[in-house]
Amino acid sequence: MKAFNGCLLLSLAVLAQPLFGQGSVLFLNGQVTFATTADRLVYVCGTGVGTNFAVALFYAPGADQGSILSGGTMALGSNSLGLAFLRPPTTRTPGVWLNPPEVGNFRTLVGVLPGEIATLQVRVWDYAKYQTFAAAYAAGAYSGSLPFNYMVPADGSPASAYYMEGLRAWATTSLDPSCPEPSVLALVGVGVTGLAWRLRQRGRGRT
Repeated sequence: MKAFNGCLLLSLAVLAQPLFGQGSVLFLNGQVTFATTADRLVYVCGTGVGTNFAVALFYAPGADQGSILSGGTMALGSNSLGLAFLRPPTTRTPGVWLNPPEVGNFRTLVGVLPGEIATLQVRVWDYAKYQTFAAAYAAGAYSGSLPFNYMVPADGSPASAYYMEGLRAWATTSLDPSCPEPSVLALVGVGVTGLAWRLRQRGRGRT
């Protein structure tokens, strides 16, 4: 019996070994202190809220692989599981996604070992309309950050070493039909500026 248990434990250790050797990254864009100061928020319709918007991490092994992520099989799938979601409109942290407890904050980069570099990209789409990224991709109804490089830390590194320092904010209006087009937003901005200028001129005339 002891011999059987020993063989079972050895078999489980051998099966688990490749998993422990894989790289990982903390899939967070807020509520942690990054080493570099930068905007890493997701701006959907200028705000970045809505629990219907899924957020997922995609990657390609190697540095500067943005062209690979933009097309072919890598565009459809690497590590698309483990979805996060944007927060409700009542949140105090708009633009910061939330990882469900059952998913957790870490994402595994299969095929990328500690000390190696991978190119990462964060993508968002309307999960209420498309339950898979493949469906959103086929419809052209998704948006993504600029690809960025990430070096997997050595085993035993502090949690901060796994932060996505290279991630930068991006904005999209195409995912929410209720969001005005960029041209409309620009016109509104011009109108507000013009009104402010007129009020300022009137104020000067009264003095």
